[in-house]
Amino acid sequence: MTTYRPITIAKIESGIVIDHIPAGKALLISQVLGLNALARKTGDIIAIGINFDSKSLEKKDIIKVENLSLTRNMLNVVALIAPIATISRIEAGSVTEKHKVEVPDDVGDVVICPDRFCITNHEQVPCKFFVVDKNPLTLKCHYCETEFFGPLIRYKEKN
Repeated sequence: MTTYRPITIAKIESGIVIDHIPAGKALLISQVLGLNALARKTGDIIAIGINFDSKSLEKKDIIKVENLSLTRNMLNVVALIAPIATISRIEAGSVTEKHKVEVPDDVGDVVICPDRFCITNHEQVPCKFFVVDKNPLTLKCHYCETEFFGPLIRYKEKN
């Protein structure tokens, strides 16, 4: 028998909320976006909730970040890791904007090419990938043309 467990994460006055993250993906998003380093630098609060009950996903993660606006590159990272996530902008304690993320057509320097012979793994060349398929997420390296998907996708982490 499942028992309802109401758990909440404190409201933020200004910032963003990343919701509907598949369970277990919030920490990866946080690492790739460098949220820990950001919090140390700014002193802002970052709340990460893991394994919350969800009507649509069964279980989900959630991230709340004070005083942050997401860049296009940051949105792309979220979309790659959690393609069904929603982003809410919070101002004065209320949601002012909410939208679903969209998987981009190409990806910049946030993914590592799995081909150990690729130039991006030996030279100071920024990685670039094309999205071949969005379900399952399949990427193709611009330089060596290696295609890879799902579990083979490794993300560059910001410190």
